[in-house]
Amino acid sequence: MSKRKALISAAKDLLWEQGFEAMSPKKVMRLSGAGQGSLYHHFEGKEHLASVALAEVSDELFSLSDSTFDPEKPPMDRLYDYLMRARPELKGCKLGRLVSDKTIIESNICKTIGAYFAHIEGHLSQALKDAQASGDLPHYLDTSAMSKTLQAVIQGGYILARGSQNPEQMAQAQEGAWVMLEALSAHNS
Repeated sequence: MSKRKALISAAKDLLWEQGFEAMSPKKVMRLSGAGQGSLYHHFEGKEHLASVALAEVSDELFSLSDSTFDPEKPPMDRLYDYLMRARPELKGCKLGRLVSDKTIIESNICKTIGAYFAHIEGHLSQALKDAQASGDLPHYLDTSAMSKTLQAVIQGGYILARGSQNPEQMAQAQEGAWVMLEALSAHNS
């Protein structure tokens, strides 16, 4: 692995595990095995490295969401797959957990996080609209509001699980969201 890739990989791990504030260049160099010369040869500084690392994380998560929401799958299956997939409950969302980092929010890096949330919301909204069109969900359902609700359930599930150090909190949030969709679907039958 090149020094640049090793630095990015280390930054991705540290951002997820510790956040931007705690991710020091020294920790990145230690974890990556790269020296200070390599770090500053490839990146202007900590924020630039974090920006590149989070762009890669975003690409990975976009790819995961695109496969989860494959339009060839029935819409309720897409919604189930998103809601119920296994998640690293106690580690948190690789991007979502950074929104409490003041430096991230005040920087251009925040746009990467916002773009990811918008991407998920678009997929959720489309799956909900497709479920309405197929007769699985009622037409009165506001798909924009529901897509935000479902995304908030997942992000909130991470917070509940991390805050209590109990992964079951995420499982209950996931199950609750799915039960709600099933009830709407049954009501529409």
